[in-house]
Amino acid sequence: MLQASIAFALLVSLGLAALAARLITARYRRRMVALMAGGAAPATAPDAAEPTPLPQRPAAPAMTGAANRRAQWRLTAVLVGLSALVALSQTLIALPLFYDVTPTPLRVLVVSVVHGWPAIFAVALVWRWRALRLLGVLAAYLVAAVALVALSSGDEQTLVGVAAWVGSLTVVPALILFALVASPRIRAAGPYLFPLIVPLVAASLLGLALVAAMLEGDPSPLLMDLAAGLGAIPTLVLFAVAPWALALWPSLALARWLARAYRRHRFSDLIYLFGAWWLIVLLQFALTGFVAVGALALVVLLAWLWIPLGFRLLRPTSARAVPTLLVLRVFQRDREVGALFDAVVHRWRASGETVLIAGTDLLSETMDVDDMFTFLSGRLHERFIATSEYVPRFLAGFDTRADADGRYRVNECHCTDHSWQAALRALVARSDVVLMDLRGFKATNQGCLFELETLAAASGGPGVVVLVDRHTARDVAGAAVAAAPAGRFRWIEADAFDARLADRVLDALCDAAGGGK
Repeated sequence: MLQASIAFALLVSLGLAALAARLITARYRRRMVALMAGGAAPATAPDAAEPTPLPQRPAAPAMTGAANRRAQWRLTAVLVGLSALVALSQTLIALPLFYDVTPTPLRVLVVSVVHGWPAIFAVALVWRWRALRLLGVLAAYLVAAVALVALSSGDEQTLVGVAAWVGSLTVVPALILFALVASPRIRAAGPYLFPLIVPLVAASLLGLALVAAMLEGDPSPLLMDLAAGLGAIPTLVLFAVAPWALALWPSLALARWLARAYRRHRFSDLIYLFGAWWLIVLLQFALTGFVAVGALALVVLLAWLWIPLGFRLLRPTSARAVPTLLVLRVFQRDREVGALFDAVVHRWRASGETVLIAGTDLLSETMDVDDMFTFLSGRLHERFIATSEYVPRFLAGFDTRADADGRYRVNECHCTDHSWQAALRALVARSDVVLMDLRGFKATNQGCLFELETLAAASGGPGVVVLVDRHTARDVAGAAVAAAPAGRFRWIEADAFDARLADRVLDALCDAAGGGK
């Protein structure tokens, strides 16, 4: 009964977290639009010829696309290796405790392979796989695991029995993990909301259990009086919501801790998701063991400790100079720009910093736990640069440290209509290379025209990789950069964006960063 209640609470919390994530991102988007349109107009227009002065930064070493891919594969190997350690520890605990069998090398190896399926989600996160590819690879892995178990067990197990056992271990947690990452809007906020909602749901279930206990035998007079005065449904709602007075404080405390820990680089977005996934999987596995061994089944959660230990040992010991990528784009093309971020920018983060002017089009890609709780606390306006005079202070506060996973964070300038041009010039002066997505660009996109003219006129400016397609007004774009030094702009046809083109764009960015300022 206890394990069923816990499982039900987790599933309800998951659904509520997904719903809350969509609602919060929608409200965040509306608030962003309102703040971008606000701000006081400066008394005088900023000088277009001079960039906003910024502190000097050390020169970044040259980088290559091959080095970036090595960094990506290194991170993949770390996540797969940690998954293997967790699965191995889970197996060594589970065989004697849950299955009452003696561990043998072959048995440990085979069962560890079955338990190691969450590594597929980790690889998908690093390489930003699409949902269908993730499901296809996961299905192939599970089929191979079933075949491995069947072959190793000989005639002791039927193929149907083996498939049912593997499915019982993987289907429910795999659906939970997929629900948390399938939609970018849910992925941006849902995993952080999930642990905050669990105490509230648990409190509501305890309140409703109290109602059930008060109805056993002779109904409680207090309950009957409340039902007579308020009605049956309002009374149930009262018992479901009133316990939040106790559960709300730990949820808020956890929210503040998560935001603070993220700012201090205790974890990254990838580390958080990886750790949360494995914790959910291990908890679900522990619940299946409650029937046999009771609360002792929770000892399997000790296998999770490999994850914080592993990333603590991997944490960089010293800062190093890395190139900075400035991302510019045509606004109101959310899907296309989101796909570009997945294919190129997230991979760039393994080698260098990323900066951009914030917009609602990349909200699902760039909103982190600190952003979300800043918004929920009503302080999102503090992130915005009201006028050009504040640009240096905001840029000086950029987070340039690497996370323990070796990746660098995305720094955004939250600008108003009166400050974005000054922020752009400052970002151009600060960057080593620019990726400008001009797919769908029209002559009416005045903001992009200003960006092109600024990039062309920047003294000693960075190299610029420009993506164009058949809808790009190339004559207008070409006229805007006609005065640029030869070789500053590199134009790439991007009508059909695929993995091969993503590699080409990344290589071009690395070359431009090495030959830029």
